[in-house]
Amino acid sequence: MIQTHLMKLDQPYPVLNMKGVLARHVATLIEIHTTVDPKTGEETIKTISHPVVDYGENNYAGVVYEKIELEDCEILTSPLRMPDLHSIIHSNLSMFNHKLINERPEFIIWRLHHLGITIDWPKKTDADGFETDEDEDHIVVPISMGKVESGWWAESSMLSFCFDAKEMESDKALLKYIRQMRGEYYHAFKDRTFDITFHCNQPEVQYLIEELNRNPHL
Repeated sequence: MIQTHLMKLDQPYPVLNMKGVLARHVATLIEIHTTVDPKTGEETIKTISHPVVDYGENNYAGVVYEKIELEDCEILTSPLRMPDLHSIIHSNLSMFNHKLINERPEFIIWRLHHLGITIDWPKKTDADGFETDEDEDHIVVPISMGKVESGWWAESSMLSFCFDAKEMESDKALLKYIRQMRGEYYHAFKDRTFDITFHCNQPEVQYLIEELNRNPHL
C-alpha cells in the first residue's frame, strides 16, 4: 500500500539543482510504502521524497519531479561559485550531449539569473596571489584534450567554465564546438567585457590551444 503526503514550503523558495535541471522547490511529495514480509508477517515502512517544483517562466507551479529523489538534489546558494556552475553545465552535457538548445550553457545561465541566482565572478589577483576587489577580465581555463577510438574529447577544470566534449569526429569539429561554447559564455555575460583562453600541458594538442588562443572572440 502507498500513502502520499504533501508538505508545502514557505517563500522564499530554495532553488534546486536536480542533476542539471533547475527549478524552485515549492513543496515535497512524500510517498509512504508499506510492505509485509510474507514469512514473518512483519510490517515495514519505506518513505520516498520527491521535489515539487516551479520551473518559472510560463510553466505551471507544483510539478512533481518524479525522476529524482529529494536527497539527490542540491540546494543552490547565491552567488553561485564557478565550480558549481561548471558542475551544473557538466551534468547537462552528460545528460543531453549538448543537443537540446534549452540545455546549452547560455540558457542554463539565463535560467539561474531568472531564478534569482547570481554568479560569483572571479577576481583579479595581485603580485602576491591575493584576490583584489577588481573583477577578472581574462579567464584562463585549464583543459585536457585527446583522441580515442570513439572520437575527440575535451575536459576542462572545474575551477572555471565548462568546455567538456566527447565523441567529436575530428579535431576541427572539436575546435568548432569549443568556440561555440565560448561564444555562449560571452553572450550569457554580455554586460561584461572579458576574454576566455585555454591552458594545456599536453604537447600533442598545443596546436589546438594555440588556434583557440590566437583569437579568443573568433
